[in-house]
Amino acid sequence: MDTSRPHGHPPREIVSIADTCSTALRSMPRLEIWLKELGLPVDPALVPLMCLQTAFFTPWLPAETCYQMARLTVWLMAIDNVLDAPGAADAATCPDPDGIPTRVRAWRRVLAGHDNDADGDAGRDGDNDDGNDDPIAHALAEVARDLDREGRPELTAVWRKSMHQTLIGMQWEREAARTAVAGGGVTGLTDYLRHGAWTIGVEQQVTALWTLMDEPGLPRRLPVLLGALREAATAIRLLNDLRGHQREQSEGKTDALALGLTEQEVYQRAEAGLENCRRALAPLTAAGYGSAVALERVALWHARMYHRFDPVRPGRAATSTLPGGPGSAAHFRHTPVVPQPREAPAMTIEQEVLDVIASGGQCDNAKLAELFDRLDPVDTDLLLGTWQGGGFEHTSENAALLTKMRWYGKRFVDADHVEPLLCRDENGTVFSYEEMGLATLREVVHRGKQSTAMVYDQLPIIDHFRRLTDNALLCVMDKKDSPTDFFFHLTRVPASPPRPSGDGR
Repeated sequence: MDTSRPHGHPPREIVSIADTCSTALRSMPRLEIWLKELGLPVDPALVPLMCLQTAFFTPWLPAETCYQMARLTVWLMAIDNVLDAPGAADAATCPDPDGIPTRVRAWRRVLAGHDNDADGDAGRDGDNDDGNDDPIAHALAEVARDLDREGRPELTAVWRKSMHQTLIGMQWEREAARTAVAGGGVTGLTDYLRHGAWTIGVEQQVTALWTLMDEPGLPRRLPVLLGALREAATAIRLLNDLRGHQREQSEGKTDALALGLTEQEVYQRAEAGLENCRRALAPLTAAGYGSAVALERVALWHARMYHRFDPVRPGRAATSTLPGGPGSAAHFRHTPVVPQPREAPAMTIEQEVLDVIASGGQCDNAKLAELFDRLDPVDTDLLLGTWQGGGFEHTSENAALLTKMRWYGKRFVDADHVEPLLCRDENGTVFSYEEMGLATLREVVHRGKQSTAMVYDQLPIIDHFRRLTDNALLCVMDKKDSPTDFFFHLTRVPASPPRPSGDGR
């Protein structure tokens, strides 16, 4: 495995399968005891699976993190079991005047910061004893208290919000099922997927992991990370529907297949969502950010799991691939293992620029020029393929022209065939704008280094490239008679997955 890193980054540490299993094994007895002491409605046979998956998510973090994450996953399974139980509408969970079951109301209070005292007791605020004897409320209070103590407050707030959405989503699913049984009609696919992405548990696991990471600048990356997380969660929900469709039908539940999608459509949408997630994360995973690597590994685990078995029935291994597709999480096979230390080093210029690329922000030319001169040149083989581009500023004449053209990026077919101006039409479709001609690749010396450069056939322009990572380039446009250089970036576009059928909504 290639363990090279961009200059200034901590070296990758390869965590063996044996180490991951060892971490999981240390967590199993503690989790079994916790589960038994609280009396949570979860099958103890699932404990090994919960510990193995959390050890896989972030093998570079301390073993205590594995235990904390396994408890959260068990809690998510417990509330799912409670709300889906045949007697879920009994006196213990009957709705209050607002239509919210009393136990759910107690869980919400814990997440809001109430009923979470130093002893971990839930539901004892003096004026309301909802949840006093509820093991699920007690378990949530323990999980939330530990995340508050160990995590970062600004990220814990993101986790709490995702947990609130889980409860809202589960209540919505329950009411939708009741309405359908009563003959009131079925829900729409868009609403189902929005709530289903929350209730599958992926977002809650990932946001909890983020709270436990000492990663500089992580909150700044949240817009990109949360967008990718939503893609992953929706995709995993769809794979869950494929694997558990027959079981959920027998339980009277709604899923994407029951709402009219074919097996092939569900599979293709899931694969497209995973690919969209990976593309969005590419600059961050290339830079070795633990937040992005953790998200990618969570998606990888769940995708592979649903390709093999239904976790609700783990003893019944799959004998066939998932309906509708070839049955492999092909786009996540090569997920990098990039451990991050608990005490992260100061951010380097390379990391800063990769961060700017991921967030779509701006960076000054002096810093870019200094970095450009330090970076390694590139060869033709590295460039081959399609790359998505962007600028580091939006006010210059060059930036304004590219914006007006809806510039998307470049495609390098071979040394003699380059499409330098891939643009988008009014519908967002990418095409090669060739009114300014094509280009070729040539070896050119620029700023003291020889490197492959792109020479326009009809314009007095040469684009020079330097390697940030194998999938991200820092570039400068050298335009004849131009007083200043124009810096831009390129990020490799992976091969496209099959297009989903239907309207894509």
